[in-house]
Amino acid sequence: MNQKKADNQPEQQIPGTLNGSQPPTSPKLVTTSTKVEKTQPSRLQRYFRKAFIWLVLLAIIFLAGIVTDHYLRYKPLQDELNTTTAHLTLLQVQVDVSNARLALSSNDVEGAKAALSNTQQRLQNLVPRIANFDNSLAQSMPQRLSLIVSGLGRDPETAKIDLELFSKDLLRIEAALFNE
Repeated sequence: MNQKKADNQPEQQIPGTLNGSQPPTSPKLVTTSTKVEKTQPSRLQRYFRKAFIWLVLLAIIFLAGIVTDHYLRYKPLQDELNTTTAHLTLLQVQVDVSNARLALSSNDVEGAKAALSNTQQRLQNLVPRIANFDNSLAQSMPQRLSLIVSGLGRDPETAKIDLELFSKDLLRIEAALFNE
């Protein structure tokens, strides 16, 4: 069938040749336009396109509101929770030191050691907060506590004095960091 179509078509003469026998002196390219025309969207399609754009914009604005709400409402609450937790940890360290001082006043060295058993870890959790107040104090407090605990069995009277000084430093830290 393709052969019949080829036979039915007349011979086309190439421009610039005489009777198709001579080659052209200046070849010209013949371009054909294969541009496909787009059909215009219907009225319903235009409506749905606009509605989709508005829905996307509305969703973006909604998500921006959620993110803003999170940072304005919940982020300050998280900061307040962290501050309260640190304050409670400091108060627990003060209770441990007071219990150790009370045990030493009744000559109970083992009770004082037991009272200070978890204090080192609690104090380590507070070191970054204390460093905001006084960096040298933050570095010396855990070392001082270790010396107090190790000296409880050797010299309880010196440990009492050291615990009193340690307690005063804790009160000074509390006043500086947590009193508003």
